[in-house]
Amino acid sequence: MSPKAADRQPLFRSEQPKGGGPNLPNRRLCGRGMSVSPLPTWTGGLVMNLKSLLFGSAATLMVVTGAQAADLPMAAEPVDYVKVCDAFGTGFFYIPGTETCMKIGGYVRVDTNYREPTSRASNSFGERARASITIDTRTQTDIGMVRSFLQVWATNGPAGTATGVGAGLNLWDAFVQIQNDIGTFTAGRTGSNFDFLGSVTWNGAWGQIDDPTTQINMLAYTFTAGGGFSGTIAIEDPNSTGRSAVIDNDGTAGQRYPDLVANVRVDQGWGSAALMGALHSVRPMVAAVETELGWAIGAGLEVNVPGTGIGFQAQGTYARGASTYATALGVPDATEVGNDLKLYDVWSIRAGFTAAVTPTITAVIDGSYTDIDSPAAGLGDEQYWAVQGNLRWSPVKGLAIGPELGYGRFEEADTDQWSGMLRVQRSF
Repeated sequence: MSPKAADRQPLFRSEQPKGGGPNLPNRRLCGRGMSVSPLPTWTGGLVMNLKSLLFGSAATLMVVTGAQAADLPMAAEPVDYVKVCDAFGTGFFYIPGTETCMKIGGYVRVDTNYREPTSRASNSFGERARASITIDTRTQTDIGMVRSFLQVWATNGPAGTATGVGAGLNLWDAFVQIQNDIGTFTAGRTGSNFDFLGSVTWNGAWGQIDDPTTQINMLAYTFTAGGGFSGTIAIEDPNSTGRSAVIDNDGTAGQRYPDLVANVRVDQGWGSAALMGALHSVRPMVAAVETELGWAIGAGLEVNVPGTGIGFQAQGTYARGASTYATALGVPDATEVGNDLKLYDVWSIRAGFTAAVTPTITAVIDGSYTDIDSPAAGLGDEQYWAVQGNLRWSPVKGLAIGPELGYGRFEEADTDQWSGMLRVQRSF
């Protein structure tokens, strides 16, 4: 028997005498009939092997555990989550890492238009799509609240009754404001300080209301007296919009001065009221004809009935040599008669009424009247009036769907026109 074979004996066995058979009956057994023999010498090696195995297993376990620990993710770095900014109303949030609050908004709208054609070349039907984005940022600083605001929109579709499809990108608003204890300073492009009311209805691209309100580049200062009273004085650039001087039978010379615009107004819980004025330079191309100073005055009123959804708005304007403050019908500021510059007189009024019929349906109606007094014989006077209304369904917040119908008439020319529109708009 080989040594390895001899080693394959059980540790506990019946003792056998030399030369005798197994389990002799006269042999006393240990325990349950088994006798114990001393451990053989080969067991020392086995113990050493067991110790080596245990130490090796422990070392291997430590290595594996260390490797697994190294594979575990490190503690996450602190995350600077976007935080709500409630200092300026709903929708503002802090730009991460700054003290500036931002609000992003806008709308997407589609207008389906119909208008009676004015000629064979004009369109009666047109679809118009527009998308608008607004960004409003505000920061409290040592010099007061600093604000920047912009609105950009892109449009595809007809702007008038001409054939073809118009498309364009428009910078509607872009201004910076600094507001503190001494007032508000505004620099940039926003609504004219003369304008109080445009139209209460949507008055889309083919609408009938004579609405001369416009966005314009300016520098303005507004003083707040408390109790909702304020006053504003501004210099506005008429060449940045449709209010540049126009002389109907001669060219208009280059602009030398901005328009000077001022208003005083009150804004309280019942509504608002304002008085406005503007000075407007009319400079002819012919040097022998003297430059004239046009002007415009206006008044506006808005009344809201709390808790009823009922509101009324109106603006009246009289302009002499500053026609675009009173009308959007393309009336010039002046005409040349010999070496004299004769100014047009225009007065207009717009008014609108809004009523909440149900919690989701609003009815709106407005109208306008414009009287044009030409300064010279043969040019002809004109009166234009229009009425327009719509129903707006808002089943959920930010969604408005509804039809609009309008009618306009030129009295002296004895022409009139109907128009209709279906608008779908989602604001956010």
